[in-house]
Amino acid sequence: MATVKPEYQPATLGAVIIASYLGSLMPDADDAGADIWSTLPFGHSVGKISDPIFKHRNLSHSTLGLAIYACVLYLILQSFPGYWGISIMPVLIASSIAFASHLLSDAFTIQGIPILWPWKRNFGIPPKPFHGIRIQTGQWFENLVIFPLINIILLILIYANWQTLKLLVYK
Repeated sequence: MATVKPEYQPATLGAVIIASYLGSLMPDADDAGADIWSTLPFGHSVGKISDPIFKHRNLSHSTLGLAIYACVLYLILQSFPGYWGISIMPVLIASSIAFASHLLSDAFTIQGIPILWPWKRNFGIPPKPFHGIRIQTGQWFENLVIFPLINIILLILIYANWQTLKLLVYK
């Protein structure tokens, strides 16, 4: 049986990187000062319009928000011409994971997240009675311990799963 040599897909890799970056920022799109608005063209104007409409850490920090995001992203990716050479599923999966990782990291904060929105109860990790050890967003512990630790874990995961990741990028 002949083996098929993988073919590099730079368009898919580029789309995965861009969509993952935007997916990781998207849950905060309900805040006018969020990083997503400085990333997108005319973002500051759109952010100012969305700020009075949406309350921060509401729909966008829930499983329903993740599902809506994935559906909208899928429709956007479907509209791309086939000759661009972008495989939809790797982009959709990577961006959805990035979105979900934002939700997971926000669950470790003092406020928690409304994962079952529209039910207004916030959930956090660790749950009560251990909620006192959750982190404060934007403080030294998050910046000097959590972010470097997450980057180290991501590098380990990439290294450990490199063969599988290659199959997603190469076709």
